[in-house]
Amino acid sequence: MGLILRLGGVYETRGDSGCASSPIPVSQAKPVPSDELYAFQSKPAGESGVITVVRDSGMVGSGCDIVVYVDGRKAGKIGTSQRASFYLPAGNINLGAGLAGSGLCAGAAIRTISASIQANKESLYRISGDMSGFYIGPYVDYN
Repeated sequence: MGLILRLGGVYETRGDSGCASSPIPVSQAKPVPSDELYAFQSKPAGESGVITVVRDSGMVGSGCDIVVYVDGRKAGKIGTSQRASFYLPAGNINLGAGLAGSGLCAGAAIRTISASIQANKESLYRISGDMSGFYIGPYVDYN
């Protein structure tokens, strides 16, 4: 999909408008700063596991941080090309993502999926985006 920009009376067509974010390997994602992690940072008593959420790189939505929710509770704020891990009791949870802030970075509904936390295992999830919005789902490594 091309983009036509008007720059000082000159029209420029760009084919690299970037209509979707790009997945990145978990190992290349930068950790979310500790002051932007709000909950689930300590291993709970009993059977527990870890979920790691990775946000894509790219220009789509890059000006807005996304808040990760666990069962409706704010767990952390994640920027583009970042990752965050959360320690949770084994079982099923609702994992959500919603825009943080106000102005252009507000108004979209929180997207939620069902996630299963397995004891002593890490589950990976991905936040991606395109011109229609952002999405949260399982992280699939195609490499």
